[in-house]
This record gives sequence, C-alpha cells and structure tokens, in this order.
Amino acid sequence: MPASQATTWSSPFRLLVGSFAGLILLGAALLGLPWCQAAEAVGWLDCLFTSASAVCVTGLITVDTATAWSPWGQALIAVLIQLGGLGIMTFSVGLLYLTGRRPGMASRMALRGALGAAPPRELGLLLRDVIGYTLLIESIGAALLFARFVFDHPPHLALGLAVFHAVSAFCNAGFSMFGDSLVGYAKDPLINLTVMGLIFLGGIGFIILRELRLRLLDHTRRHPRLNLSARMALVTSLWLIVGGATAIGLFELLAEGGPDFFGHLWEILFTSVTARTAGFNTIDLNLLCNSSLFVVMMLMFVGASPGSCGGGVKTTTLAVLWAMARSRLGGRPTTEAGGRTVPEAQVGVALALVLLALSVLSVATVTLMSVGLAEPFLGHQRGDFLVLAFEAVSAFATVGLSMGATPLLTPAGKWVIIILMFIGRLGPLTLVYALAQRGRAIGYSLAEEQVSLG
Repeated sequence: MPASQATTWSSPFRLLVGSFAGLILLGAALLGLPWCQAAEAVGWLDCLFTSASAVCVTGLITVDTATAWSPWGQALIAVLIQLGGLGIMTFSVGLLYLTGRRPGMASRMALRGALGAAPPRELGLLLRDVIGYTLLIESIGAALLFARFVFDHPPHLALGLAVFHAVSAFCNAGFSMFGDSLVGYAKDPLINLTVMGLIFLGGIGFIILRELRLRLLDHTRRHPRLNLSARMALVTSLWLIVGGATAIGLFELLAEGGPDFFGHLWEILFTSVTARTAGFNTIDLNLLCNSSLFVVMMLMFVGASPGSCGGGVKTTTLAVLWAMARSRLGGRPTTEAGGRTVPEAQVGVALALVLLALSVLSVATVTLMSVGLAEPFLGHQRGDFLVLAFEAVSAFATVGLSMGATPLLTPAGKWVIIILMFIGRLGPLTLVYALAQRGRAIGYSLAEEQVSLG
C-alpha cells in the first residue's frame, strides 16, 4: 500500500481511537479524585472500568453508581456518557465549526465514520442536527421521567434522576441511579414507554433521524423515499423488537416455572428493546430460561443501527447478510434488497465484521473462563460458561446487561471487559472504514479457482 494511501485511512482511525482512549483516561483520573467519590474510596481499576463503561456507553459496573460516587461523580459519569454516546470526535469537529475553522480531511473522514455516510458538504448541517436532536429528545425524555419520579422523590432529586436516566437511555448506556436498575418501575407505563422511546431513538442513527425529518416535513417531495440504508435499519429494528419479544414470551411461557406471559408483557417488551445495546432491565435476568437468554444474546450481538449511540454489529449488517442469503438461495448472482443491488464490497465487509466479532467474543469468553471470576458464581445453576459468555457479548455490544458476574471479576477479568467495551465501541465503524479504504489500494485480482463447499 502506498504511504499516501496508508496515511489517508489510518489517520482517521488513530483520531477515533485516540479520542476515545484519551477521554477514558481523563474520566478515570477525574473519578479518582476524592470529591467524585462517596465515603468509601474506589480503587483506580474500578475508576478506569467505570470511565470505560460510561465512554463506551455500556453500563456494566463493578461498583454501585448510586452509592459509590458523590453527586459530582455521578454528574461526571453523565457527561462521559454524553460525550461517549455522540463521539468525542463529533464534539471536537463541532467546536471547530463553531469557532469558524474548517476541520481537516482526517477529521471529516473520522466524523463520517462515527455518524454514517453523508455528503461532505452536509457534514456541518448534520452536526448541527445531531446536537439539536440530542438536546430536544433528551429534554423531552427528562421532562416525562421527571413527571413520574417527582411522585417518589423530592423535586430536586427527581430532576437529577430524570436528566441522568434520559441521557443514559438516549445514549444507550444503561447506567442507572437505582440499585436494581428499573425493576421498581417494571409495570409503570410512563417509565417503560419513555425509556423504550429514548433507547429506540438513540439507537436508530442520526442519519436516519435526519432522513425521517426531511421526508416528513418536506412538502415539495424532494425527499419522496427513504434511502436503502434507512429502510433496512428501520425494518430490521422493528422485526428484532417484535420477534425478540415474541420469542422471549413464548420461551418463558413454555419454561417450567417461568414468568407468566400475559402478566409480564411490559417486562418482555422492555427486555427485547433494551437488549439492543441499552442495558436497563426491569426483570432479574437470572429468572429467564436459557432459551430466552440466548435470544437476548443474539439481540445484543446485532445491536443498534449505524451512526447511532449504540454498539453491536449493527442492524444493516444483519439486513445485508439476510439479503445475500435470500439472493443466493433464489439463484441471483448479486445481493438484492429493496429494489436495489448492494455492492459486493459491502457484503464482504459485513461478512468480515461478523466473523471478526465472533472471533473476538470466542477468545474473550475463553479468557474469562480462565481468569474472569474471583470466586465461583455461587447459587447459579447454569455454570460459569453461560454467565461469562453473556457478560462478554454484553460488553462487546456495549449493552450493559449482566447476570451478576461483573462485581465478581478478577483484575484480569476487568481488563478483558474493558478491552471488549473499547473494541465494541470503536471496532465496527473503524473496521468498516479501514477495510473500505484498504480495498481501494489494490488494483488487480488473482486468478479464480473453485473451492468445495457444503
């Protein structure tokens, strides 16, 4: 690869990795200060773990958010979630625009990698919309949550809880100020609908939110139809939510001693939505049967949509692979979806992304089984494998759901989860960009030879 081309794709990669790593280290250093901690001191590794979980919008915790940190520490975690959810590069480039300076090519390419494909001339408008959508949606969410929390807490505390949970939900972080997450509000319609709405909007992608706004408000019909990426993301998201809830409900209905299907509709629907990288829970996950837990793991693995606050391999990746399978089984030589042909280069990137994700999760799960737990997961009948595999998928997909193993992790196990969260937050977007740029550097192809398959 020529040096000039190597610099072209590697500089945005370094910018993205460096900005997130720097923010994690800065957050850990600030959380280590006495004024950010409560009465009992928090160790440096737990500070680093909390900072990484907040910046990577995951929600896994080794210490209780409500009791381990002071109000200043909790406010800092909310800021880290906001910066991590939108991407530190988004804020950096935004500051450049606000000060009248134009970002360089590397910064613009990194911003496109973080937010999704958009014409270069529209990046400024997109950035403005991202900040506007975030402030508007989080404000509405906080107001709705405040209207409910104020009945259970003093107004000033209810306001703090509402803002924290609105930011955490929209950024798909899953941090909660309640020790049992949202179990106490499992059947509350306002809390459930508000949090699920924030999770969905934060995980659908800013490009798609902008597409929807342009289509709904444009009376000149210059935007008559959503693009293929937006349609794929929306349809796949709805299918995953409905299909996930249906599968979990049926498996729990069939499981001996499982929760009653019709008596737990709110919890089942919430679990299907939150498994898409959000991390809140309204039911103890240890009460779910193994089949339901496997469904949750699959939902976590897919995750949110491109250009959003969430992680996972993304809904459009699943949609492309599904379209490829349908096209091949139908005898079509190309991948077709929504009346369009998906470029084969993108199909290859989707395959590479899923294979890499599975490889990373396999190595991480085996490592966690060797060094992960400081003590056996007492009282759990499923064994360490399912618990640790669930933990690994949750960390890699930046979800934050846990079966209770996080506080029991050894220092080595905590490092494995930190690395998984970091890779999961940056991996998909940086891998797609790096592979796409590398592919352009090769101007030839080797001779073909058939390989036996099946």
